[in-house]
This record gives sequence, C-alpha cells and structure tokens, in this order.
Amino acid sequence: MGIGKILSIVAGVITLLATFLFSWYAVDGGGGNIYYAGGLGIIKNLPAMFTNAQGLGSTLGIPFFALYIIAGIFILFLASGILQILGIKSPIPLIIGTITSLGIGSLIWLGSADLINRVDWIVNILGTDTPLIEGIIPLSILGIDIIDLGIYLLYAGGIIGIVAAVYGP
Repeated sequence: MGIGKILSIVAGVITLLATFLFSWYAVDGGGGNIYYAGGLGIIKNLPAMFTNAQGLGSTLGIPFFALYIIAGIFILFLASGILQILGIKSPIPLIIGTITSLGIGSLIWLGSADLINRVDWIVNILGTDTPLIEGIIPLSILGIDIIDLGIYLLYAGGIIGIVAAVYGP
C-alpha cells in the first residue's frame, strides 16, 4: 500500500474522531447548561435547520435560505472523514473531504475570536447540551470558552489529507 493511501486512511480516521468524539468548543448556554460544539450537535440540530429555518435565521441574524446552504455544507462535513478514507481510490473525494474539514475548522476558529456570536451558533446549530456519554463523549479537555482538542485534530486530519492528496493513491 502506498504512502498516499495510508495517509488518506489516517486523515479520515483523525477527522472522524475529531468530528464525533471530541468537543471543538464549549460554552455556557445559561441555566447551568454547557453546550459542546461538535458533530453530535450538528446531527442533533440538523432537522431544525430545515423545519425551523425562519426562527433560527432570525435568532442568528442571517437570511433563512442561508440555513439551507449551511445545512448542506454541514451534511458534507459530517461525511468528510469518510470522503478522506475513500481517497484511497481517487484523490477527488479526499480533496473534497479535506477542504470541508479545514473550512469548518476555520469557521469555528473565527467564531472563537468573536467574529460571529459563538454562543448563539453553538447553542442553536453546532452544539448539544446532552453528552452521548457524560464526561467522555464529547471529550472536552481544555474547558469552557477555549478552543478544544477537537479543532486541532480537525486541522491535523485536514493537513494530513492535503499531504495524502499530493502523494495520491
């Protein structure tokens, strides 16, 4: 097996771990609820992006039709780790998965710098206040209002994906 295939698998596994097992960012949503941004929160809030687009759009201060575009990007992002693993056959899914994971990671990073209202976005779109396994999944290591390990792993998976795309299958 070539180095490109191995790196493609490694990039996909790291991206999947970062997406579904680690927290990217945690905020206090009020009332003692801690919301963890991550792939599980996106899955939980994805139906509301289609059924309650008007309400979410007004809460977030964006046009409601933009939520449909954002939901499509998030669906692609949730599959980005799988797309990177499929890069063992062709570099195109690898590149698509890598760009998507790096893009979402960058958006979360911008949100942590208060360029967007992170609490509203995490509470309504990216986050969940009910962990899958209390204290374990999503794994939040660094604490509240700090970029957590999941973002770094998301970037690592993206960078390894870029290297894998250069080597090719």
